[in-house]
Amino acid sequence: LSQYKNEIAKALGQNVQQVDSSHSVATDSKENQIMYSYPKRFLRRGALPEPERKQKEESTGALVQKDAIAIIGMSGRFAKSNTVNELWEHLSKGTDLIEEVSRWDLSKHYPQDNNCCKHGSFLEDIDKFDPLFFNISGLEATYMDPQQRLFLEESWKALEDAGYAGSGIGGSRCGVYVGYVAGDYQHLFGDVLPAQAMWGNAGSVAPARIAYYLDLQGPAVAVDTACSSSLVAIHLACQGLWSGETEMALAGGVFVQSTPGFYLASNRAGMLSSTGRCHTFDEKADGFVPGEGVGAVVLKRLKEAIADGDHIYGVIRGSGMNQDGTTNGITAPSANSQERLERYVYDTFHIHPEEIQMVEAHGTGTKLGDPIEYQALTRAFRKYTDKKEYCAIGSIKTNIGHTQIAAGVAGLIKILLSLQHKQIPPSLHFE
Repeated sequence: LSQYKNEIAKALGQNVQQVDSSHSVATDSKENQIMYSYPKRFLRRGALPEPERKQKEESTGALVQKDAIAIIGMSGRFAKSNTVNELWEHLSKGTDLIEEVSRWDLSKHYPQDNNCCKHGSFLEDIDKFDPLFFNISGLEATYMDPQQRLFLEESWKALEDAGYAGSGIGGSRCGVYVGYVAGDYQHLFGDVLPAQAMWGNAGSVAPARIAYYLDLQGPAVAVDTACSSSLVAIHLACQGLWSGETEMALAGGVFVQSTPGFYLASNRAGMLSSTGRCHTFDEKADGFVPGEGVGAVVLKRLKEAIADGDHIYGVIRGSGMNQDGTTNGITAPSANSQERLERYVYDTFHIHPEEIQMVEAHGTGTKLGDPIEYQALTRAFRKYTDKKEYCAIGSIKTNIGHTQIAAGVAGLIKILLSLQHKQIPPSLHFE
């Protein structure tokens, strides 16, 4: 360190005293080596000597080489599907899992002749939970948002599917990333609540539940970016693996309704389908239908997954994220932003659109969003190829509706199941 004292002193505007090399210095390194991390501002201002800066840039560049990410475990629950295998049975047969709302009596809120949406897809037995399995008391479980309970269960099942559930991964740098929005469960209780109700309904605790239970010491992050939440969670999980921050990751999302509040608000906003179906990419599109779901996937760097003999459902070759910016409304998407992001991912990760056989689209079934999404994909593809009618497009929302925060992971699970069974399931309600 002493050889750079003049440069450091100049950058800091301070005097740096020379360190006597004969004095012992305590370190955490197993090899008793001292590692120094220079602030980036030194590199920007050129305070480090050229050889040192070049070495720093080379080590940073190594992190930019983003290897593929393997998906080694998955689990999920959706309408009439307590497992992903049950979900595939429905998808492969083209089953419509939408039904009339029965959890609440919506007629109390709407007159009989009202054309508001009264359909959706729902999880069964959302009140069932085994708290003792996760060392949770009955009192705490009572005041836990069902979304916390469900993601905790599916996280365990996904890790179990990957072969990593249990104490064996305790202390590991396994990150947990979940798409989660604060639910309405707490509205079912009165004003006098125990302390457990506080963290039982906090979004930040949703990813922390499985991390606490298994002693996972990577990041635990709750993500709320609306419909993209679970995909953003998966993207952040990939970023953690690419940067070396984590060695394994659990990612997904959950959406469950405890009251009819979401229906009432979305109907007022004119977002829901009066016909009770998602007519994705169809002229009859008149809005989306709400659905419930929870899903989780386990991720590892592909090279390490292969070396460890993990079962691999599929591979994430690249991912990206951006925002629409200014559009004609804060809920309106941007074709330009979508096209820009798609081309960025293709270019950055060396993906040629001619290699893509299937696109699992967002496809909510709205007159505004669907055409924009289709146009953006078409324009992005045409930048690379003139080939036509070679890539299938669809959306799981035609089967289970729009699962909101969990929509992205639902689509990913559909893709993984399609790969596993070598079959593209039909999208429904398209004429």
